[in-house]
Amino acid sequence: MTDVDNFHLINDYWGYEMGTNILNFILKKLELFPQTLFVNRYHSDIFVGIIDITGQDPAVVREKISAYHKQAIREVLESYPLNYMTLNTGVYYLNDTDTPAEEVISHANIARRRAKETSTCVFEYNAELSSTEQKRAETIHSFQNALAKKEFQIYFQPKISGKTQEIASAEVLVRWLREDGTLWFPDSFLPILEETGEIESLDYYVYNAAFQWLADRRENGLPLLPLSLNVSPIHFRKIDTFTQRITQLLDHYQIPSKYLVFEITETTYIHNIDAVNQMIRFFHDRDIRISMDDFGSGYSSLNSLKDILFDEVKIDKHFLSAGLSEKGKIVLEEMFHLLKRTDKWIVCEGVETKEMVDFLIAEGCDELQGFYYYKPMEQKKFEELIA
Repeated sequence: MTDVDNFHLINDYWGYEMGTNILNFILKKLELFPQTLFVNRYHSDIFVGIIDITGQDPAVVREKISAYHKQAIREVLESYPLNYMTLNTGVYYLNDTDTPAEEVISHANIARRRAKETSTCVFEYNAELSSTEQKRAETIHSFQNALAKKEFQIYFQPKISGKTQEIASAEVLVRWLREDGTLWFPDSFLPILEETGEIESLDYYVYNAAFQWLADRRENGLPLLPLSLNVSPIHFRKIDTFTQRITQLLDHYQIPSKYLVFEITETTYIHNIDAVNQMIRFFHDRDIRISMDDFGSGYSSLNSLKDILFDEVKIDKHFLSAGLSEKGKIVLEEMFHLLKRTDKWIVCEGVETKEMVDFLIAEGCDELQGFYYYKPMEQKKFEELIA
């Protein structure tokens, strides 16, 4: 299955008549590809074809397709007033002729979408891609039912005071405990939910669970700890909805503001400065602290320091991921110096060694978080830890 990358731009600039002529030209070129049994325009700028590769090495076939791409593109550019064009092809090898046609097309289409990410613009459907797509489909189609069944569990990762080396607070995370008992980690489902927009529902589910946890402990006369909650970018497209939902939680549970911190990533801030500042003002009006998560992962960190309304800065874990080089220490020292002078509370995540701990404490890190101390843990274990 083949498409023309960003074909709508050709239609928009040159008009639909020329766009149609170009597509017909490409179709004729595809019909001339060696061993082609069938090819046709599937819809829009997407073509579907069948070629006989009996006895051929798939690697050779892939190279032939890539070379033919270049030839077809060159001829299009010579025949029409275009400056640039790219073709993307997804390949599915049909080993069983009983495979339903819709399944063949679906697999080829998935590979075509992945081809856009490769330098050769050709991608073959394989077992790994099949597994990824199955996981994606399962996530999308089972999410709402899983949410209703409360399969999502909140986990806690303690944050340690730099001064006392005792647990000072915790970040609230999420895991998906499936019906069959398997545990899914966030990196396997959160990106998919962010793409579909379902992350909004999951966030509110997590917020409610965290508020409920704090309320239950207060009800039972148990000590409370500040909890950090993550804010997904989608909420900045629906500020009014977000502030209403958070207000409802605050009014219902009556949690003291000192036990709440909301984390917003630096990247989100850079791309939504006005919306983020609006949200921060909402929280500040209620004396709730805001943390800039992954600080240092963007390109405007230092420039944004003079303007950001954040109370806390969470240093991006990549500053510590490769250990502590001398140059790395210098960068962190200067960063800490700037943050302290602007009255920011400093949290470091990804802390994994004693060397890191000693250095960060010496530089005045307020809270440390990472595997050196604790991995994220389920609610029961966390409660036992802080009992």
